[in-house]
Amino acid sequence: MKILYGIQGTGNGHMSRANAILPRLSEYAEVDVLVSGHSSEITSAFPVKYQYPGLGFTFGKNGGINYWQSVLRSKPAAFWKSIRTLPVKEYDLVVTDFEPVSAWAAKLACVPCIGVSHQAAFLSDKSPRPADRQWFGELLFRSFAPVDTAIGFHYQPYDHHILTPVIRDEVRSLHPTDQGHITVYLPAYSPERLLPYLQQTGRPVHLFTKHEQQPRTSGMVEIYPVSSEAYLKSLEGCTALVCGAGFESPSEGLFLGKRMLCIPMKQQYEQHCNAAALEQIGVPVLHKVDAEFGIALQNMLALPAPEPVNYPDILTEVCDTLFSLYSNFEIVRKCAGKKPAAETKVLSMPAPDFREERSHTPGFAFSNQTAANG
Repeated sequence: MKILYGIQGTGNGHMSRANAILPRLSEYAEVDVLVSGHSSEITSAFPVKYQYPGLGFTFGKNGGINYWQSVLRSKPAAFWKSIRTLPVKEYDLVVTDFEPVSAWAAKLACVPCIGVSHQAAFLSDKSPRPADRQWFGELLFRSFAPVDTAIGFHYQPYDHHILTPVIRDEVRSLHPTDQGHITVYLPAYSPERLLPYLQQTGRPVHLFTKHEQQPRTSGMVEIYPVSSEAYLKSLEGCTALVCGAGFESPSEGLFLGKRMLCIPMKQQYEQHCNAAALEQIGVPVLHKVDAEFGIALQNMLALPAPEPVNYPDILTEVCDTLFSLYSNFEIVRKCAGKKPAAETKVLSMPAPDFREERSHTPGFAFSNQTAANG
């Protein structure tokens, strides 16, 4: 069986999740990797057969997206050419982690496509949303990388097709301690915007940024370019984590039992959805960096350290479900007289039921201490 695995290269979460899933998936099938987009500091652990510019956003320096740079770096003509020329019909199945080239190529060629991503969790209305629900953001969840059916990941299994986060082995192998420093990763903010507030904490701070290429020190703040190895070492020993409301960083903070303050990126609807979910489980959330930032930092540091969240290893679950969905798809296609995928109503198939006894997720729950920290 041949699988094409598409990875969205914008941000680090998609790549880190794929690096965890791909070794297990490759035990059962021949897998080729496609990566599109930019801005990921984590490289693929597998050879990349197809590399495309893709679509994505460029981080700004004041907490939001730099739309001008995003437009300049996007190339619609090249994106369309990538879709049309990708030899997707060579594959039995496309798996996409919110990657648009592989997803749209599969859709146009009627090749079965399964989404395996955090964004797939928002195909369910049971996943938390902010009070100001945005129609365009909801449209992107469904249309940016269209799939036939999907497995989603979220902080909790809000619905039957949603699993808890895939925690990479590098994080599972950490031994968390409290060495007194604060780890900060807010890629949408420049160090200059953050330094006045971070220097007021009276604690050592490790600030990781996309905006500088060389490490430097400003008072008690050590500034580093983004490096996975250095970040994980800092995260392992930090007393608190200050990060955006992406998916992987808060998931890892929850798993390691770290105090957290999360700041969703401006105009990034997915992060505001995540922030709503984090608030529900007691994680402090701030929506911008201003005078309240320093107060929120001190309040967060005064909280007791939460209990680590016991996210189980779900990689076998993910692979089993992928092949189960594909088998169901094949059955539906054969019963329909081998019509193309677009005509088989794949979404009408029974969705994977993670409430069965063999699943890890039914007994999953946040501890009372974690929830009480709100």
